[in-house]
Amino acid sequence: MKEYHPSNNNEDFTKGDTVAYKKRYRNHWGRAFVLLFVILGLSFFIAFYALTSARDLLGLDKPDKQIEITVKKDMNLKQVINLLKEKNIIEQPFTFSVYAGIKNMDETLKPGTYILNSNMAYDQIIMAMSAGDKVKDTVKLTFYEGMTIKEIGRKLEENNVCGFDQFIDAIQNGQYDYDFVSRIPMDEHRFRRLEGYMFPDTYEFYVGMNPEQVVRKFLSNFQKKLTPEIDAKIKNSGKSLDQIITLASIIQKEASETEEMGKVSSVFHNRLDTPTTFPKLQSDVTIFYVEKDIKPFLNKQDQALYDSYNTYVCEGLPVAPVANPGIEAIMAAIEPEETPYYFFLTDVNGKYYYAKTAEEHYQNDYTASKLGKTHGISMQ
Repeated sequence: MKEYHPSNNNEDFTKGDTVAYKKRYRNHWGRAFVLLFVILGLSFFIAFYALTSARDLLGLDKPDKQIEITVKKDMNLKQVINLLKEKNIIEQPFTFSVYAGIKNMDETLKPGTYILNSNMAYDQIIMAMSAGDKVKDTVKLTFYEGMTIKEIGRKLEENNVCGFDQFIDAIQNGQYDYDFVSRIPMDEHRFRRLEGYMFPDTYEFYVGMNPEQVVRKFLSNFQKKLTPEIDAKIKNSGKSLDQIITLASIIQKEASETEEMGKVSSVFHNRLDTPTTFPKLQSDVTIFYVEKDIKPFLNKQDQALYDSYNTYVCEGLPVAPVANPGIEAIMAAIEPEETPYYFFLTDVNGKYYYAKTAEEHYQNDYTASKLGKTHGISMQ
């Protein structure tokens, strides 16, 4: 007969109970950790969604870009919201849908073509699309090579695109995320931040257009023209982008004929390459810029600023461009013709005279002066 040992049975029971308890304990904390991570993840998602929704609702930290959309007569509110999302006017279609429902947008929405902005708040979008067709008039303008920011701004104002002062403020203080903009040096004597980069071309604008969007049209075109091939040539030239654009702006103003740009560029390159003999470029157009584009906008004299542009005073290139050059002048600045010239001038008929020495230059000036006033490298 088998003996019964209570102590042994009790010991076996206690061990089994402990193992089961530990297993339940581990499962309990495992589920707790999973639940905790789920709650934290959900909380993070809700917080992130709330933040982005608030940003979208108020139009905060969004790009300033005018966008044209057309709402057709047979479109319902959901289709309009999808269109707004597709055009990047809104980022959170669900949030907009809820807000539009609160504002009864489905009752006030009117078909038509609208000019909206990607930085509009929801209220502004709903109000604009409840007012009916608001297509703005457009104007097409041509800006020629060598125009300055002052001249561009005046033309924009004369044609009701935007105000001159607002345009200048956009030039000086606007935020633009083009790669080349970060390569423009910040110098205390740089008068117009983006002078040289407002690419000359024909553009179409809206009447009453946002000034920063106007500036973006010019800069976007410059970015397209600055192809990888051209940019590589600039980097291989030994000069910075800004130095090339500055030199190109002088060439553009000095050479009225495209076929002369290579020779004119060679004169300035030759001088830049021999600074001991020719420390100054002596270009009249830099003085014209000081007199016409800087001095009229200052309340007090700033000789240091004037001298930083005046190539009869400063050595080498001026502090910044003095005009907005076209692609021919830019290429001439990158790839000048190879000549032995250090001087040039033009007569009243636009004929160019080049010289290797001061003596030859004096003779050219004597000959050209018989026809009238000459223009070019100083006789000093």
